[in-house]
Amino acid sequence: MSSTGTNAYCLPCQQLTHWIEILVRDENNQPFSGVTGVVVDSNQVEHPVELSDAPILIEQLPPGPVQLVLDAEPWILEAQAETHPRNNTDKPTKDFADGYSGHNGGPVKYAEITTGDLTLLPEKVTLPPYHQKGQGDAVKLVVDKTYVLQVRAYKFITLRVGMFFDGTANNTYGAKWGKQELEKYYSTWKAKYEADCDILSRKTGYPKNAIPEVLLSDDCFAYPKKDNFFISLFKNDDGEIETVEGSATNELTNVQKLYDLYAYNTYFKEIRTFSHAQYVTGIGTGNSTNISPADESLIGQGLGTGKYGVTAKVSTGIDQLSKSMEDVASDIRSQAGPDIDGISKLQFDVFGFSRGAAAARHFVNVVLDGKHGEFAPAFSKACDKSGLALKFGFDWNEKDERKASCEISFAGLFDTVASVVDLLSFDFSTHTDNGDVRLWLDPERVRRVVHLTADPTIECRDNFSLNHLNSRDEQHFYEFVLPGAHSDIGGGYHSRQSFIRRDFLLPMFENKLVKKISRSFSGDWEKDRVKKYISSKLMEYKERDLLTGWNESDYSEPEFEVINRGNDKDSGTVIGRLYIKRFVSGDLSRLYLRLMYGLSEFHGVPFNDRDGKVWSDSVRNENQYTVQDIDVISFRMLNDEILESAKCGDYDFLSKKLSDKKLKDAFMKMNLYHHSSGGDIGMAPLWDEKQNCYKRASYECEKGK
Repeated sequence: MSSTGTNAYCLPCQQLTHWIEILVRDENNQPFSGVTGVVVDSNQVEHPVELSDAPILIEQLPPGPVQLVLDAEPWILEAQAETHPRNNTDKPTKDFADGYSGHNGGPVKYAEITTGDLTLLPEKVTLPPYHQKGQGDAVKLVVDKTYVLQVRAYKFITLRVGMFFDGTANNTYGAKWGKQELEKYYSTWKAKYEADCDILSRKTGYPKNAIPEVLLSDDCFAYPKKDNFFISLFKNDDGEIETVEGSATNELTNVQKLYDLYAYNTYFKEIRTFSHAQYVTGIGTGNSTNISPADESLIGQGLGTGKYGVTAKVSTGIDQLSKSMEDVASDIRSQAGPDIDGISKLQFDVFGFSRGAAAARHFVNVVLDGKHGEFAPAFSKACDKSGLALKFGFDWNEKDERKASCEISFAGLFDTVASVVDLLSFDFSTHTDNGDVRLWLDPERVRRVVHLTADPTIECRDNFSLNHLNSRDEQHFYEFVLPGAHSDIGGGYHSRQSFIRRDFLLPMFENKLVKKISRSFSGDWEKDRVKKYISSKLMEYKERDLLTGWNESDYSEPEFEVINRGNDKDSGTVIGRLYIKRFVSGDLSRLYLRLMYGLSEFHGVPFNDRDGKVWSDSVRNENQYTVQDIDVISFRMLNDEILESAKCGDYDFLSKKLSDKKLKDAFMKMNLYHHSSGGDIGMAPLWDEKQNCYKRASYECEKGK
């Protein structure tokens, strides 16, 4: 107060003769631009300003403090921009301030401040801790001075996530348990097999080591089955043999094998990218990660719906990824430094097999639904909770690859079979209407897709119709047609390479019910006639089946079962069954694993095959990647050739090589194809009248579906 009792700075007494000069720079002494705001003087008068190369100079100010308030949204976006990176080597802005001549020769004050010091944040907007108001130098702007304000730079990372959706009835944890049990069963099986071969050798004259599989008894094809409690006591086996069935009978699929090669929780400093991966168990199997028999749902496996159905597995994947974010954030800070401010970009590599490929495609759509979809709110909340939030202005919908905050970098699909059945409408057919499952992929948002599909004459099941890609422009959506059945493409069939004892043939034996026909009879005279009729029909079916190229000697003689009607032995039903029995190697899927791996690597997916050693290292990788050599062609050399060509992105060579009819025929001679169609429920083949062969149906993909 003055001696007169009035304030020395009251409006009538003030002389507007003061000024202030402000330069707002980044850590590299570069100006910010395109941001507007106001300088508020001590009279609360606002003076419009805009950040640019030129300093802010406001004259005719009253004495006292002033405040620089920038418009929040453009200011935060500009401060976060990649054009204003961190500088950990020198202090060019301070050096500039030390040599700068202020307005009217006045004093120059240098301060290191934060984004939050220069704006008023909107409700619900929170800056990273390092950039909040008051976290920099304490500085108060006062007139008649020049200020050089260095704004603390941001340090964001790109989070690259691999999502791996396994196929129908494929479950890594159950498969690992099953393999353990199979290994324990070796001695029991071997004794049965050798006894059978000994008997057959004496009976047929075949050498013991050359007995055709078609002659072997069912015991040689039977997987271990646990006896009931009382039989176990009688046999005194302590219950050592467990029942191995369902997903436990499978080998690990290509989805799991690719997941194992993905860079897990790894920071790539040169591109400021952290990679993480999630494996989601197959459709129709439980979500437990215990090495034990998987919980299995017949509705999920048969219909693609229910708690383990296609859309449910997408929700599971979202939940798994969201729950992992606290650990991911911790690993990021330990590898990239504690000063990471958040995630500026989200990239996805998505892989799937069978209905898992349908889940992968649906997942892509759910992610691209943006902030109003299922994924974005759950993931954003998890990021906030982890302390590693998405950066301000994260744009879920931007299509431009240079600006996109969220993108699908790569989708690797093995033989998409959505095959979703609608029980409520009693529609049990497979078609292109897949309920809530969305398969269409946006070419403007998905950078690259590779789809490996099975030859339609080998994979010819009526209920395994193929869902094509909606675009096959060959520039960034590419679809291969490859010789083999469904799981010859995506994996799940056992290879001899996987087992400790190479003479353990049981996992490679195929005992396939090819066709079953039943017919009722009344009287002995009609029973014989019915048997002849069934036998004739089975032979007709066999002739059709042979058109695919199967070896005729692998078919067994028809087997008959008579079921009498109650106590009436003169009437009932005759059931005739035709089987194909043979040894089939599971190595073909390993060729296509190399194809997918190589192309993925070519397109930048962060895989690591240890400089190629993974493909031949049989100890470290438990033989999950190696292949055997086969005499018909050098199969091992072919695998090497395909891998190297794929790593070079040579699509033309790969397409020509793998579509060669001679190669298809050679694979058939090498017994590399599995006979997937058969007489079991839902496994019947589809006959194509026009082409006079069994041939699978396929469907184009429509936008929005």
